[in-house]
Amino acid sequence: MTPSEVAAVEAALVTVRSFGRRTRVAPRLAAILARVEESLHAEWTRAQVALPGGAPVQTFATWHDVRSCGGYRKGGGWHARGLAVDIDYRRQGYVATRTRTARGVVYGGEAAGAGFRGVREAFAAACDRACVALDGEPADLSARKAGEGTGAVWDRWDRTSRAVAAYLAPYYQTEDDLDAGDADEREGVEIPPQVAADYQALRVPLVVGQPRPAPRLTRNPARGLIAWARPVLVALGDAGLRLGLCDFGARESGDAHHMDTASRIASGAV
Repeated sequence: MTPSEVAAVEAALVTVRSFGRRTRVAPRLAAILARVEESLHAEWTRAQVALPGGAPVQTFATWHDVRSCGGYRKGGGWHARGLAVDIDYRRQGYVATRTRTARGVVYGGEAAGAGFRGVREAFAAACDRACVALDGEPADLSARKAGEGTGAVWDRWDRTSRAVAAYLAPYYQTEDDLDAGDADEREGVEIPPQVAADYQALRVPLVVGQPRPAPRLTRNPARGLIAWARPVLVALGDAGLRLGLCDFGARESGDAHHMDTASRIASGAV
């Protein structure tokens, strides 16, 4: 973008309060986020009314569990237009995807990491082992399938996220959102070699910052892969936003924290 284009975008930005956080976005996205907030407040109210007698009432913040929301930033892409937000950036990053299309299996993920040989396959294999350990079935890491609702997308990614956490948590600490390069192994526990290898394989796509084959700072896979509360992801998808987790197509889906106002990309998933 030229300096004059940047200035025009910045002049048009508005501040919106979303999930208890203030962020600057373009008016178009601000209106969408306001509608999402309104619908979630209504759903939260219904959920509290439905609580059995004597159950503690959740605050809205506890219920949606969103801890950060970042909008406009200089650079490129939809954020530079004020038309994208990153939600819970520290807790959920870029995962690798595996989409079965009419032309075969496509391993997808962050475009800048596409050249790292075997990284996505190793991530998927680790997810498979975790899911098989959980309930006997491999992971479903697909981009959004034809006709698939956002709730169904969340269901299968949440299953994999919970499976990964259950697989790793007996051996690695879960207190920190981030892993700064030294695996936080639990004291007095012998880690099976395959679990140790899978921990490292899962870390690579979860990098904070630019993709690299051996990242230092990543999200902590022992806490799982996504941090979305189901109603939040569903509300954002129902509002028409493109979800980075599943709507970037078979080759680039997996940006779990990102959403924007662009059109969804068909994945070709079968």
